[in-house]
Amino acid sequence: MFTAVAAARAAGDARMVSASIALGGNIVFFTVLAAVGIVASTVGLTLTTQRRDHALWAILGIPRPRIRRILRTELTVLGIAAGALAVPLAPLVARATLSQWTTTGLDLHGATAGFRLWHVGASLLSGVVPCLLGGWGVTRRAARTPEMRAFRDLSDPAARPGVTRGVLALCLLAGVVGMWIPGLGLELEGDIAQRTAFAFAGDLFLVCLSLLMGPWVLTPLMRFWTALLPSRGVAWHLAVQSCRARAARSVATVLPFALSLSFVGLFMVMGNVMPGSAAGLDDVLVVLGWVFAVSWVGGVAVIALVGRERTRDSAIVAVAGARPGVVTRSTIYEGVIYAGTAIIFGAISLAVASATIAAGARISVVRVLDGLPWATLGALAGVTLVTTCLALALQAARVSRTVAARALRA
Repeated sequence: MFTAVAAARAAGDARMVSASIALGGNIVFFTVLAAVGIVASTVGLTLTTQRRDHALWAILGIPRPRIRRILRTELTVLGIAAGALAVPLAPLVARATLSQWTTTGLDLHGATAGFRLWHVGASLLSGVVPCLLGGWGVTRRAARTPEMRAFRDLSDPAARPGVTRGVLALCLLAGVVGMWIPGLGLELEGDIAQRTAFAFAGDLFLVCLSLLMGPWVLTPLMRFWTALLPSRGVAWHLAVQSCRARAARSVATVLPFALSLSFVGLFMVMGNVMPGSAAGLDDVLVVLGWVFAVSWVGGVAVIALVGRERTRDSAIVAVAGARPGVVTRSTIYEGVIYAGTAIIFGAISLAVASATIAAGARISVVRVLDGLPWATLGALAGVTLVTTCLALALQAARVSRTVAARALRA
């Protein structure tokens, strides 16, 4: 964005300056939002799965304040390492993005992205902040949890809102309830573009609020729709109970896919209603392309990171008498539950966005829904299902070759 703006200013192209700021600002906002949310959620899950290791430190005599300092120092070092690895990638990502902008018709006056000294500070900050946001509360709980409780609890600890998350969620909720919802029922001033933009902004805040409170939104949603389905045998029962017991793992896995699907639905509704806009996937990818990359990598990374924990759970079930085929099917069914929760959340977000944006544009909801590219939305839902099931199927294949007794000893 800075490269495009600088090139447009040097060429005296005021229109292109405005276009670069608007387009680049949207891309930066959504990508940073997705990255912070997904990285923070993944870091929090990783520390939660290591709570027994932290309890061992306390048993060995390490003071609890020192455990907290060690974990936070570890997060800082990992964040710095991630930021350092991102420094050489920044110009490559910028060049790819500028090339994508050029294909959409923006005249960038031959701008090319190069290395700047401030990239180092921005990259290091981008690496450290999400890690500390995701791990700050978990490190505090790790230093306070009684040792025997960490070893006794078979399920993930109950999710508790942190002060920062609670304050931010309260601000978003106040904006949604106090301004946006009443505003939809008033005769808003301005043309259709301004009224639609008002509805779009409120939908965006609502999606961010829902995902910010993920444990209080995604977990009940997962419990609700799985309870509506009749029992599908032992494998399905094991998968449902595993997802419910490992709530932190489930939320961290669902969140990336739910975020990307809800953003895509929101943008497609906006493109279908806004005059002169388009709702095609190519147009959406210009703004959300990197959000897709971050979300899909984040979702698969969560599945890979908890492989050891899933191996131990599968070993316990195998020792209890379950056949290998049952364990494998239950693992794949977990992927179905994760994808189903993300798809249902995306569908709810799409329905709310269609109703509210239709109210802002003063058109019927049926007209909005009729113009949506349902084939594309269905394909994205199918890709989500295939991604989660394939990732867990590969993990199930590896688990099936593991000796249960050896996994439990390890």
